[in-house]
Amino acid sequence: MRKESREMKKRSKILISCLMMVILAAAMMTGCSKKEEAKPEPVRNPLTGSEKFDSAAQGIRPVALVVENAPDARPQWGMTDKKYSPDIILQGEVEGGITRTLWFYADYNKLPKKIGPMRSARPPYIKFSELFDAIFIHWGQSSSSSEYKGANTVFKEDKVDHINQMTYKGKVDLYSRDNSRDVSSEHTGILHGDKVADAIKDKKFRTKTKKKATQLQFGKGIRDLSKNTCGKVTLTWSSRSFEDAVWTYNQESGQYETKDFENNLSRENLLILFDKTQYITKSNYHGTGQGVTYCDYKLAGGKAKLISNGTVKDIRWDVNEDNQLELFTLVEKKDSDKDDEDSEPEKKMVSLNPGKTWIGWASSNNGGKVKINPLKEKKSEEK
Repeated sequence: MRKESREMKKRSKILISCLMMVILAAAMMTGCSKKEEAKPEPVRNPLTGSEKFDSAAQGIRPVALVVENAPDARPQWGMTDKKYSPDIILQGEVEGGITRTLWFYADYNKLPKKIGPMRSARPPYIKFSELFDAIFIHWGQSSSSSEYKGANTVFKEDKVDHINQMTYKGKVDLYSRDNSRDVSSEHTGILHGDKVADAIKDKKFRTKTKKKATQLQFGKGIRDLSKNTCGKVTLTWSSRSFEDAVWTYNQESGQYETKDFENNLSRENLLILFDKTQYITKSNYHGTGQGVTYCDYKLAGGKAKLISNGTVKDIRWDVNEDNQLELFTLVEKKDSDKDDEDSEPEKKMVSLNPGKTWIGWASSNNGGKVKINPLKEKKSEEK
């Protein structure tokens, strides 16, 4: 009996030990899972790479707003808004040698209350917005003629979700005018940014972003792009443009700054895209008997420059078969035969530094050019 009792006690101890090990293992696994849950992947702004982004806006479509840049339109309302300046500003030539801008916002629920002056749509800007599956918002549009395909035709052909002040009949008070400046009426149109979300809901637009929309790539931190420094950038849009774009690097802030818009605009990234352009003249503009010549970008891809953190890198860009913007460099295939003349280099995608971006869209075949002035001395410490 004593022997059996000892055996029972021995078995009990073994059983208790096994149970304790199981409980301990389960506790460790639970602890690990809790640690993993405590560090979720941050929600990043898809247009800036910033971690300061509302999770409620994750996966929703961006908006693209047409804002003019004639001298009488400056300074633009909302461009340097302290709460939410545009995530991306695209600037390119339209007609008469002037430029126009397209502002992209990843979260249309947080737009500034006052944005403008709003202006009319042009086909290249619509096409560029489609790369990001953006909802397009504008005040007027160019119209087609026998010589020229206007914005009205592109909207229909491409089935673009857009809101045009000239035809908008929604329930939301989305547009108005600001007559506080001594300028003509075409420079006074404003968009009430805080009403955009309601207007999109009123129009019943799709709000989820397409899976194939452009996904910009961002690094996790600020880095030098190359050993080539860039203290000042001067971009000439074309041989027809009458103003250059000028940006200067501020080593203290780590941003590029410009006075071109008569405000204090700053950006972490400058992206210059050289594209083929064609000038198309439309006769009898608005029944005046006179013609107007439009600058038409072809979205053909080509050379580009990426500028950030006081450095510059030569890259390339194109639009792929899924209608996505690609930024890349070309590298030789590692496994290719050096003697193989048919071997084509591979694309290596380029990442931007986290932050807001200005895109300068210049002509590659009609006199567009860029001048880079290096820094006299670059601070060695990284941000």
